[in-house]
Amino acid sequence: MHKLQPKKIFIEKDVVNSPVTRQILDKLPDITVEYIDDYRSIKVDGRTTDDVFKKSKECLAIAGKKGELVKQFRCRDGIVGDTEYFISHGNNCSFDCDYCFLQCYFDNAVPTVFVNHDEMLDDIKDVLLAAGDKKIVFHAGELCDAMAFDDLTGLSCKLIPLFSEYPNARLELRTKTTTVENLLNIKAADNIVVSWTFSPQVIVDTHEHKTPSLEQRIRAAEDVQAAGYNVGICLDPIILCDDWFDHYKTMLEILFERLNIEMVKFISLGGFRYLSSLTRVIRERDPQTNLLLGEFVPCVDGKYRYFRPTRAEAYKEIGKVIRELAKDVKISLCMETPEVWNSVKDVLR
Repeated sequence: MHKLQPKKIFIEKDVVNSPVTRQILDKLPDITVEYIDDYRSIKVDGRTTDDVFKKSKECLAIAGKKGELVKQFRCRDGIVGDTEYFISHGNNCSFDCDYCFLQCYFDNAVPTVFVNHDEMLDDIKDVLLAAGDKKIVFHAGELCDAMAFDDLTGLSCKLIPLFSEYPNARLELRTKTTTVENLLNIKAADNIVVSWTFSPQVIVDTHEHKTPSLEQRIRAAEDVQAAGYNVGICLDPIILCDDWFDHYKTMLEILFERLNIEMVKFISLGGFRYLSSLTRVIRERDPQTNLLLGEFVPCVDGKYRYFRPTRAEAYKEIGKVIRELAKDVKISLCMETPEVWNSVKDVLR
């Protein structure tokens, strides 16, 4: 299990007496603590941009979330996707992926957990009750890995029992981590999906720093399935490295050999994409990076993606492999245009 061992903890003064704060500190004794007024004002010094990010990842902030704890996510015009909700349970994570959009999203890169869980649960209930019998989807893991800090916060121990009472709602816990012990001790429910970002090991080694290996993620998914949970397989972002097809094909063959396909709720595919503001951060952190060497073009939502025929072909080729291995599993595209959807739907459906 990948457990965070920060070198320093920042704690907002307003949440010092929170039961979740005390729980975290009990699990992380003898670590330097600095009390602050607002997590958003944290500054970490460093000689270079890369130095600042690396030092930030060695810290942890404990805070109370100001503003909405449950937010509605809508795709921008021109991008296909459903209206869903995400739970704002934290910002950033201890992992350090080259492609992460969070590098240019927040004021700092310090991993932050929000401990006002009671407010969070109340806001979720409000949305669930308002939805009535309507099908509704929630995500945890949009702005912070859903499970990376779960051994400290125990948030899953509160979310899963809540969602178990609302079978028309679905909770997806998005992660790259192996911190799943709490899940193994909570009764699984059919409307809970634990989804992993799976990447070929060459991508993990090159671009997904400080993350568990592919093998470690697969083992965690096996454990979660054995405990009764459905899982999701996220191939997102797909990075077109040298021999990319062989790497992804081999990984998929391993996944379908090891996992119970009947308990795989979906497979989502998404090509690497980024806003122009991320380009500067990626290049400042690693001037020799090959991440941006592909043929990228601006799209309708302002993000850069691989040239449309290139990414459509990648989806088709990966989709064919999946269909050879499993005929019935649901395949979807993440954050894509209708044109791409239409060009690949015959392969994916």
